Amino acid sequence: MKQRKWAWLSWILVGIILISALIDFVAWLMLQNGSSSFYSWVTVLGWEVVLPVVCSVVAALIIARQPGNRVGWLLMVVGLVAVFPSFILDAMSSPPEALTPGIFLLVWLDGWSWIPIIFPIFLIPLNFPTGRPPTPRWNWVNWLALGMWLFFLLISPFMDPITPTNGQWSLPNPIGFIPQAVGEQGPFMIVWGAGLITLLSASVVSLFVRYRRAGSPERQQILWLLYAGALFVVVYSTSFYFLSESGSQFEGLHNLLLLLSILAIPVAIAIAILRYRLYDIDLIIRRTLQYTVLTGMLVTVYFGSVVLLQSLVENLTGEQSPIVIVISTLGIAALFNPLRHRIQEFIDRRFYRKKYNAEQTLARFAEVARDEVDMDKLTIVLLGVVEESMQPESLSVWLRGPGGRS
Repeated sequence: MKQRKWAWLSWILVGIILISALIDFVAWLMLQNGSSSFYSWVTVLGWEVVLPVVCSVVAALIIARQPGNRVGWLLMVVGLVAVFPSFILDAMSSPPEALTPGIFLLVWLDGWSWIPIIFPIFLIPLNFPTGRPPTPRWNWVNWLALGMWLFFLLISPFMDPITPTNGQWSLPNPIGFIPQAVGEQGPFMIVWGAGLITLLSASVVSLFVRYRRAGSPERQQILWLLYAGALFVVVYSTSFYFLSESGSQFEGLHNLLLLLSILAIPVAIAIAILRYRLYDIDLIIRRTLQYTVLTGMLVTVYFGSVVLLQSLVENLTGEQSPIVIVISTLGIAALFNPLRHRIQEFIDRRFYRKKYNAEQTLARFAEVARDEVDMDKLTIVLLGVVEESMQPESLSVWLRGPGGRS
């Protein structure tokens, strides 16, 4: 009955988040005077509707089955805070005439609303997948996060001037006594930054400590989270280029890719915690490595061939020709399968040596089985293949003879 109550509570929260997200989206549509950019659509529809709904649904599924698992509650916190209507402040390009209590509260919430999104993501590796740290000794990381959050909540209302996170305007804070320069550039930021680095580093280190001590099923669960985290790091690392190139035509596309990489984390958590027999994460990692390298090489070859052939044609004829693009496309199509097999063989040989050796052993056995007709010799070869690839403690062969005799 207690578990059912927690399940009902979690799904009620999902309903609240879904309704809030839809209200936010409709309100944003009503505030639009003209056509909105692709970046704005991804920001509102993706970050403020899809992200909170996905996180809350995954959280409810975990809470309904394992109410004591902190990972579910951390995801629920992300969902609850992600529906904060930040677009209201974004629509205010100029400061209001007066700092009303409602605007003050809205700016204060906007100032720290990122913490309940970032901190749970930092703490998920610490508590994944069991809902507890690897050992009680690691609980200090949870307390550090809670202390930093409360400290920020207490100090942020007294910053002067008061300003939203987009920095479009500012107003004097009647109760503020801490200069904003001190909060943004002074000792506060040094201590705060050190705390964030400590929090994230400890959480990640604890995940690897857990991996070393875990059994096979738990290691598979951890690999799912590491895979999703690696995708996010790769996509996020490109943000520095797009931040420096504000207004780029690819800014909206990068925003979408960043959103998808974030969504991969709750999806990986759902697979790891809720699925008893996990999907083969090693196969997915292999395919990701294979097609990432393959795509990079094909793109390089394609553009290199286009530039080289176009320069040759232009030197010979004095003008560019569309035939070059056709030839380059056909060349890429011809290279795809051979190059894919070579890359797969290289990745298996370098990173999945046991699997590569097993495949080579089976390939040799297939050649022998195709030509050998002596059953005794074939049996000996079969025993050798099984022993080399599987390494069992004992091995025997049972053959069914004519009439069911063995």
